[in-house]
Amino acid sequence: MVDGGPGALFGRHPADAHGPAASARTIPAAVLDAVIRQAARTPGKAALIDGTRSLGYRELATLVPATARGLARRGVRPGDLGGVHLDCACDLTLAVHAVAAAGAVPLLLPPGADVAELAGLLVDSQARFLFTSAALSGPALAATERSYVRQVFAFGEVAGATPVAELPVPAPPGEADRPVAGPPHDPALWTPRGRLSHADLLSHISRRAATLQIDGTDVLVAAAAEFARAAETWLGLIHLALAHGATFVAVPGPGGPSLLTTAGRHRATVAVTIPDTLRALAACPTCRPPAGLRVAVIGRPSPQAADTCRRHGWTVVDVQ
Repeated sequence: MVDGGPGALFGRHPADAHGPAASARTIPAAVLDAVIRQAARTPGKAALIDGTRSLGYRELATLVPATARGLARRGVRPGDLGGVHLDCACDLTLAVHAVAAAGAVPLLLPPGADVAELAGLLVDSQARFLFTSAALSGPALAATERSYVRQVFAFGEVAGATPVAELPVPAPPGEADRPVAGPPHDPALWTPRGRLSHADLLSHISRRAATLQIDGTDVLVAAAAEFARAAETWLGLIHLALAHGATFVAVPGPGGPSLLTTAGRHRATVAVTIPDTLRALAACPTCRPPAGLRVAVIGRPSPQAADTCRRHGWTVVDVQ
């Protein structure tokens, strides 16, 4: 473990750490507004990369409000709950923020959940609509038959579902897009582990930004498989990147060596992982982070792994 505060650790001024989340009152204000500003500065910059899929800042800034208008046109109302059952970071981000911009509340559903678990989560939350994908639609559609869900929106072709590509509605001429959002302590996200308010999510962004000193020059990489049962953490890392104009890259597979390989391929500056993965990487004789990569650990790594990383000269920091 490298000693010293975040400014000493990464050589950046702490005053730049907090970013938009420090003054924002809601997630749409912190993230979507930041996306729109970044799109104006660098419209061609990639916001999200997941395998062969990518979503640029300009595309995301356009699609989120347009998709939110499409949801409203199809009867989605402020306060409604909508299930989000997706495993692609690009699709997940678009769905979550379109739901939020429409004033509804996203319910994150585990991509690997079976029909019974999905149905239980949908019923308990009284979700009224669902986002899924062609790859995950089997259990998702079966679960809706046991729930209150009345509309399904799908990325890709899914029988009986409305394609997400048909949702976007252009803004009326002269009308500015302003996401619908309630007070900071209203629910902003439902997960299998509970509800989180806008204030909760903004606190997470600010705390991690203060530790990692994220800015628009950064590229973050992380493996979804490592956060399969902590979807709010996975989404929070995406929020962290977007709120500061950085690029987020999803690592395919289980993480581990592929985390470092992906980091090298995309010239990442920050790799986010968990203590078990860090321990395995520290014990791997051929696994070495690319030059300049900061390894952020969600949770406290073991003293043995921290000592090994120190001897290797790695830059590692705990991120709670």
